[in-house]
Amino acid sequence: MKIIDVNAGFGFWPIQRFSSHRLEELDEVFQRTGVGDVWLSAVESILFPEPDSWDTRLFARLDAYPRFRPVKTVNPLLANWPSSWDKAAAAFPLAAIKLFPSYHGYSLHDVRLDDLCRKAALAKLPVLITVRVNDERNQPHFLQVPGVSVSEIVSLSLRHPDTVFVALCAYTAELPVLAKGRSNLLVDISFLDGMQSLEHTASLLTEDRIVYGSHEAFLHAQAAHLKFSGSRLSTTAMQKIAEGNITARLSR
Repeated sequence: MKIIDVNAGFGFWPIQRFSSHRLEELDEVFQRTGVGDVWLSAVESILFPEPDSWDTRLFARLDAYPRFRPVKTVNPLLANWPSSWDKAAAAFPLAAIKLFPSYHGYSLHDVRLDDLCRKAALAKLPVLITVRVNDERNQPHFLQVPGVSVSEIVSLSLRHPDTVFVALCAYTAELPVLAKGRSNLLVDISFLDGMQSLEHTASLLTEDRIVYGSHEAFLHAQAAHLKFSGSRLSTTAMQKIAEGNITARLSR
């Protein structure tokens, strides 16, 4: 069964030591967990004022690792975000666009998001919205960053039905709100917890709106693998979560 991990990062984070410091090490991690495609973003782009330099530095190294597909971090508050996106898309086979609203300081009600969403729909690129980078309970006192409002994510997805959105790193408790979205709003499994978490999520969102995401390197890829492999969902449902749901939406 082919698996696409839509939520992974590589780089340096000042308040957490990652287990993989080289791309070859990260590649081995995903080989062990049976993941065929990994959508990879540059961790440094979350905090760095201008994401382009770190994105380009990472993307230029990915040709040697066919498993990895580049994900462009976009900050819609920067005036040059459209040209930045275009330049990256011309040079690299982008898999998706990734947003960090809590870290870059904007609401999903910001009208600048409308242009971004329309551009993503035309390019047939999903918009990955990171609800949180770290569990709020584990954040140091000097770096308290609240999670993105999942109701805002739902509202944005309803305003742009032709754009595919993926809410990354949502808590299980946030699923009932995300369930109010439609088929263009998907949710990854990285922060889901509890026994039979995939079954619980499928009961709220249906199996058609769940995608595989590990949040490596902030979380361990093995955790997502165990969550996935331990599920009692049908083989058909598992294939949808593994890769069918995201590929079906991008082929429309």
